[in-house]
Amino acid sequence: MAAEKTCYRCGSSTLETGRVQSTGRIHFYVENPKFMTLHTGYVPIISIMCLDCGTIEFVGEVSKARKISKKGEAA
Repeated sequence: MAAEKTCYRCGSSTLETGRVQSTGRIHFYVENPKFMTLHTGYVPIISIMCLDCGTIEFVGEVSKARKISKKGEAA
């Protein structure tokens, strides 16, 4: 059984997934990407907001970051 995700600030489990947006979506860009890849250089950001204390947590899409990062290459 997977552990229920809780807010790292107040411990509440009343969380809502969404996205933070300005004039466009916010993305994380890998600083040293692989030279040749079929993937774009940005990693989507998922945000999770605690509905009790208002804390917003950002989580990057790890699978995509590994595909474009030099550190994600198989040894």
